[in-house]
Amino acid sequence: MRSLRLLPLFCIGMALTALLLSYGLSRWLVFTIVIGLYLIAMVLPGVYAVYFSNSIPRIGRYIKRNRFKPIFAFPYALGNGSDQDVEAAIEQVLKKHKQPELQSIYRTLLALHRGQAAVAVQHAETIEPEPLRSYYLAQAAVASGDLQRAQNLSNEISESWMKHSIEALIARETNEAEFLQLAEKSVQEARGVQKYTLQKNFERVK
Repeated sequence: MRSLRLLPLFCIGMALTALLLSYGLSRWLVFTIVIGLYLIAMVLPGVYAVYFSNSIPRIGRYIKRNRFKPIFAFPYALGNGSDQDVEAAIEQVLKKHKQPELQSIYRTLLALHRGQAAVAVQHAETIEPEPLRSYYLAQAAVASGDLQRAQNLSNEISESWMKHSIEALIARETNEAEFLQLAEKSVQEARGVQKYTLQKNFERVK
């Protein structure tokens, strides 16, 4: 299947090679240009899907193709697996990626998934960059039932999708209609894999 997707790119590469050679360019220069364009064509679709795409189906297809990579196993499990699959996917990320920031974030997510709000707070406190720190601390506050603290943290968050996400979780405790509206706003304002992850997570907590 992958070879079929690459066939048009291969044909374009062959045509481009012939065109450049017809202009009398050196073989090494032609080789460099074609390989460079090939790498760009291979990398850019993935970068766009991960960070910029606004299409849930397109992002979902990319995640499905890459679900065996730990970092994509988590959103795939959110959309297609059981609670046990989600937990196993988080554990995969923790085993594979040892960067302190990712460890803090995914340990927070694991604690939230297990309903361990106090443990989630401990890990969220170690997240350094804002607004991620406030975002995960607010999630932990909602999980512990401290909605006022969650609201105070939300007020400090500048990223709109994060703010609406926290406000949706707060509203879920008191107003279902408002929860659905705020959840939709959060998903609309996010992009890439984050958009997919938000939607699937909200679907699970409805």
